[in-house]
Amino acid sequence: MQQRLALSPEGAPSVKPVSLPAMPCPTCGLIDTPKLGAGRGPHVGELRCQAGHHIKWAPKALLGGEREGRNMGGIARCLIVGCVGREGIEVRYATSGTACASFTLVVSEVGTDGRTHDLYVPCEVWGKKAEATGELEPGALCLFEGKLAKRKKSEVWELVVAGFDLTPLTAPVANLAGSRN
Repeated sequence: MQQRLALSPEGAPSVKPVSLPAMPCPTCGLIDTPKLGAGRGPHVGELRCQAGHHIKWAPKALLGGEREGRNMGGIARCLIVGCVGREGIEVRYATSGTACASFTLVVSEVGTDGRTHDLYVPCEVWGKKAEATGELEPGALCLFEGKLAKRKKSEVWELVVAGFDLTPLTAPVANLAGSRN
C-alpha cells in the first residue's frame, strides 16, 4: 500500500510529492503507510503510524531536498612558523620501523595588550623527514607544513599537527658592504 504525500506547511516552500513505503511502528507494531507530519527543530518532517505514534524523522532526501549529511568537506592543512620547544625533538620508531619525530612548536605573537603570548603546538613528522627533523636543536626557527589530526593520549584525545615537512629557517644576513649582489 503506497501513499502520495506533499508537505507544504505555511511559510515553507512546497515539496514534490513522494511515495512512502509501508513501515512497521515500533510502538504498536502496525505495518502500514505512515502519515507525514511537520518536523521540529532540525528535522524537516516526521513519519507517524495510523495510530499517531512516532516512527522516525523524515530525511530531507525523502522530501525532495538535498542529501543529508555533510554538505562540504573541510581543509585541515596548516603552515606554522615557530621555534622548536625547550624539550627538543624526540625520534622514536613504530613497530613497522617507520620513524616518528614528536616535538612542540612555540609560536610567539604580540597581543593587542602589547604583551607577548606563546602558543604551544604539539607536532609530529613521520617517515624519512622524521630522521632529518631529529637533528634540529631546541629554539631553532622552522616552517612546519602539516594537517590537523587527533590522537589518543592515554584516555584523552588531543589535537596535533601531523606533518609533511619541517624546514629550518635562517635569518637573512644583513649586507653591510652596500652591494646589491
